[in-house]
Amino acid sequence: MVPKKKLHLNFFDMTCNSAHMGVGMWKIDNDNTSKKDSLEYYIWLAKLAEKGKITGIFFADVYGVDDAFPGQFDAQFKAGSNCAQMDPIVFVSAMASVTKSVCFGITGSTSYINPFVLARTYSTLDHATKGRVAWNVVTSYSTSSAKANGLEKVTAHDKRYEKAAEYLELCYSLWEGSWEDGSKVFDKSKDMAYDPTKIHKINFIGNHHQTSAIAPAHPSPQRTPVIFQAGASPAGKAFAAAHAEAIFVGGGKPSDTIGYVQEVRAAAAANGRDPQHVKIFPQMTPILGRTLEEAQAKYERYKAAADWRGGMAKLSQYLNCDLSKYPLDEPFDVNSIGKSDNAIHAMINMLKRFEGQNITPRIMGEKMAFCGFGPMPVGTPEMVADVMEDWVNNGDVDGFNIAYVSNPESYEDLVELLVPVLQKRGLMWDDYTVPGGTYRENLLSTPGEPLTPAGHPSRNFRYDVLKEKYADANGDITIDKRASEVKEEVKQSEKVVPVVESVVEAPKEVSVTA
Repeated sequence: MVPKKKLHLNFFDMTCNSAHMGVGMWKIDNDNTSKKDSLEYYIWLAKLAEKGKITGIFFADVYGVDDAFPGQFDAQFKAGSNCAQMDPIVFVSAMASVTKSVCFGITGSTSYINPFVLARTYSTLDHATKGRVAWNVVTSYSTSSAKANGLEKVTAHDKRYEKAAEYLELCYSLWEGSWEDGSKVFDKSKDMAYDPTKIHKINFIGNHHQTSAIAPAHPSPQRTPVIFQAGASPAGKAFAAAHAEAIFVGGGKPSDTIGYVQEVRAAAAANGRDPQHVKIFPQMTPILGRTLEEAQAKYERYKAAADWRGGMAKLSQYLNCDLSKYPLDEPFDVNSIGKSDNAIHAMINMLKRFEGQNITPRIMGEKMAFCGFGPMPVGTPEMVADVMEDWVNNGDVDGFNIAYVSNPESYEDLVELLVPVLQKRGLMWDDYTVPGGTYRENLLSTPGEPLTPAGHPSRNFRYDVLKEKYADANGDITIDKRASEVKEEVKQSEKVVPVVESVVEAPKEVSVTA
């Protein structure tokens, strides 16, 4: 008998003093949306996650308030949607200090953060958390983000991924190639803290990024943090197949997603990677009750609080299409939406599956405000566990990014009601594979192996690989991406098998019934 796959669950949040997914839920009694600017909120979240043996807390992030279309600004602030944004980096160390095993995925943009600075920050966090950090690599799609960072518009879509691939190579060279193993000694007999013969300057000269520096921090427990990514375009999927260790995907049911999973795993294998080293996470928003009636009552209460205007403003930004200019209650032609540089392609693919259905801008706003278009099973823990098990069996997923509707209720229900049922079924661990271990050890179930596995492109930037052709007499490394001839091992990280874009069927609103 094939053993059941152990699911990884991630709490899905954003460090904003507003709604992340459930727009308008602040109006519900006892909802704590308005307290998300406090350290107490994030410490509560971390302790709850560890109590429930949750793998990680994943923080989405954006720069700038959506203001590309008339009325977006007002609608977003009135609804309390993705505004009052704060930096997740600031909270993670405090969260790590009150936990031992739960991990932290933090979004960082390759378009707006200097790569040397990002490499230093994530190394610092990897040290501070004892290896419990992941980097969610994004290229940033919105015009408001570009303007917030001094640009008039976003870089073209595929060019962003080209720049991101080079960005990762620069970071890999710092994390993996600048400090050799054994460089930290603190040996009194040798009068030596660090061995300078094992520390090397990286001269990285790219078409888009460059640095000339020794990596600022000595090797952290993971060296390279776990790499997360989400991308539905051909360029995004190709990037994920080359670099990502965990991928967030769309879809309302397993058949929506299985084609994507098979494509990406096959492309990862063609890149020389173990396809099981690529973990797949769809979003899910379970609404739980001890009885079906209790769960359905929560569903109705949440749905009544959803702010469709805020949802429509948010969706307009994702689609780069001003939905407010269309008649609110007349059918909307989803094929009128074209892909552009400042749009999320996965969301466009999803909505185009509504072709021929009577979907209006108001309905789309309602769905977006009510935690988006992912699956929302409503029922007892046993019913929701059935849905998750179906995803494992028929979607080949490795876990779920769990979006909350209204906290503390949503995540407390998850931990107190659902997790015990998943554990009883053997679908979830009773304890972390490596209690107190690194993110990678627990994600890949590889005790004692915190570094990136064989086949991952970061391994091509270890010093023992780079020195063969790139080291000078002092042992320093110069990688010139503009040169006509580049060492084959380094180029391996760019050898990505083209992936055909998946057609993702639109998810339906899911209510589990007896």
